[in-house]
Amino acid sequence: MEGQTPTAIHPREDPLPAPDPARTADDILRAAEDLVPLLRQRAAEADESRRIEADTYRRLQEAGLFRILKPGKYGGLELSEHEHAKVTMTLARGCASTAWVFSILNSHNMAILSFPAQVHEEVWGQNAHATLAGNTNLNPKARAVRVSGGYRLTGSWGFCSGSDFTEWLFFNAPAGEDGESHMFLVPREDAVTIDDWFPTGMRATGSQTLVLDEVYAPPETYGGNFRQGLVGEAEWAAVLFGGVYLGLAEKAFIETREALKKKHLGATAGAQDTAIKQVGYVQHALGRMRYEIEVAARALEMTANMAIENRDLPSSVPARKAMWDTAKVVTTEAAISVTDQGLRLVGGASFRRGNVLERLFRDARAGILHSFSTDQLYDTFGRYEFGLLG
Repeated sequence: MEGQTPTAIHPREDPLPAPDPARTADDILRAAEDLVPLLRQRAAEADESRRIEADTYRRLQEAGLFRILKPGKYGGLELSEHEHAKVTMTLARGCASTAWVFSILNSHNMAILSFPAQVHEEVWGQNAHATLAGNTNLNPKARAVRVSGGYRLTGSWGFCSGSDFTEWLFFNAPAGEDGESHMFLVPREDAVTIDDWFPTGMRATGSQTLVLDEVYAPPETYGGNFRQGLVGEAEWAAVLFGGVYLGLAEKAFIETREALKKKHLGATAGAQDTAIKQVGYVQHALGRMRYEIEVAARALEMTANMAIENRDLPSSVPARKAMWDTAKVVTTEAAISVTDQGLRLVGGASFRRGNVLERLFRDARAGILHSFSTDQLYDTFGRYEFGLLG
């Protein structure tokens, strides 16, 4: 995509559908499973166009999937993070980018809990499907200037996944003299999108750059210190994100296994026609892929259960985030390893553009960018064990 010129895109104007009747966790999971064939059918085109179809997003809404974590008083289902992760894993078996957008919007929806109560009512009170997008990468050139009655926000923010389908956006920017990043909430219509998303993987997430130009943010849209606010509230996002990569890894494993069942080496020194599934190292490698997925699945489920039961977690916020993000790192590394082994086993056919393994290989690499990265996790654990974290 080198040499392409970013273009400005204005936000969508189509209305959101009305909330659907309440559902159980099993209902929600079945609804996600029903969407997998459609997502699989649309995944390649979404990757090429760098966009998820509006109809795909609408299907997620109509299935009630964006209500999983929301409080019941606002039409939500208040299901657990693990139940959400299982839905995300399911969607990722159809399209990893769609699963990622779903996960990021749901996790950012919960960021609203860091804002004053009156904001909850405005964002969720009239529409149980209202969704948020934002990003956690502080742009040092962005600024929040205090003015009479609030702030004015100016700057650009990258990696705003799913912002094409949201009503609200939250941003972080330096505010005040402390130099810390603070959170603000603005209507989607106040931002302009710059079409600059030409990534290696997760292309269909549409994680474009958003620009604000002197946008006014009243006091009730101020969410406080980002590092002590959102990060403290949203540690559990690691479980949601982990579901994306675990589902991606499972999809890659299935595609690899089915390809190997059909593959033959042809005439070899040992036989006239050798089915590759009869080759020892191939069996060993496929077994290793299955093992890595099983380990990741157990790490994800155990972390989610620890969170639900509020046990075995340190009191230090940075150390707690590292404990949570263990699930994210394990699932991400598993996805990277499994997709790499899949390409090696299937061979040249999987290296062609448009092959599902080629796409999954690229998508898995996006996981190394999300907080905590693997190295950040190691570093945080190390500093904690030396008593260097509060």
